[in-house]
Amino acid sequence: MCSEQTPYHEPVMVGQVVDNLVGNPSGTYLDATAGGGGHVQAVLERLDPTGGVIALDKDADAIAHLDRLRASYGDRLEIVHGDFADVDQILRGRSLAGALFDLGVSSHQIDTAARGFSYHQDGPLDMRMDCSSGVPAGQLLERVSEADLVGLIKQYGEERSARRIARSICHRRDEGEGMATTAQLRAAVAATGPKNLTKTLARVFQALRIAVNGELQRLSDGLDCVISALVPGGRLAVISYHSLEDRLVKVKLGELMKGCICPPRLTICACGRKPRFRSLSKKAVRADESEVAANSRGRSARLRIYEKLD
Repeated sequence: MCSEQTPYHEPVMVGQVVDNLVGNPSGTYLDATAGGGGHVQAVLERLDPTGGVIALDKDADAIAHLDRLRASYGDRLEIVHGDFADVDQILRGRSLAGALFDLGVSSHQIDTAARGFSYHQDGPLDMRMDCSSGVPAGQLLERVSEADLVGLIKQYGEERSARRIARSICHRRDEGEGMATTAQLRAAVAATGPKNLTKTLARVFQALRIAVNGELQRLSDGLDCVISALVPGGRLAVISYHSLEDRLVKVKLGELMKGCICPPRLTICACGRKPRFRSLSKKAVRADESEVAANSRGRSARLRIYEKLD
């Protein structure tokens, strides 16, 4: 494991997730980002004795934390340490009645300084979801060119000052100051004099985290696997926390909700294309004020729910 155990975060919109996700109480459900198991447990409580949950997470800390649920649910709970881009291999031909993706970084990961996700506390600049593989953020910054870093911060952080920030990071790195800790990265960003340091840091740290973990490609691959595995009537729920994730989900599922794509001049459909999914809500579901007051993570959360058609 990467770190000692610290308390896990409270999952967001548990009631909304379970109410919309569980259509078949006897089915198999996947929590592709199981984390501390809050959603896993809530889904299991809604299922009958023949229903079960596959709890998947890339973080070894999460897997260890999930193990505490085995005593209560037995073989109705399958815990898998892996990447949700590999869902097809994990399922081994099994079908799903529903799947949940609760994206982003967990409070446990943010609160553990040794993981390097937070700009609020000093620690090694790691940011890997799975500490047993991949390249830590600090090593990425030691190798990346200034031009590539500009693109990374601009694309994944949507930060307008990407060029100035990348120049500051690379200058400090090349002068031998190092870029191995969150404090060193924070200092490099602060040196550019942003109007809102907190928001700028959040964007830069987000950009590096996405790059280190390949989050957007993993999400796209994971959604493709789940889309294939869902049975007709199966549900897909995705909780996103920033626009890049949310946009990817909307575009991918939006394509699958389209029917005929024939030119308007044709009076009869020649393509035969039919919608494969429908949205169960007109717009993203947001946490209510009481939940946001109790759990600040819910403020930026957007829940989208889709159903696979026959």
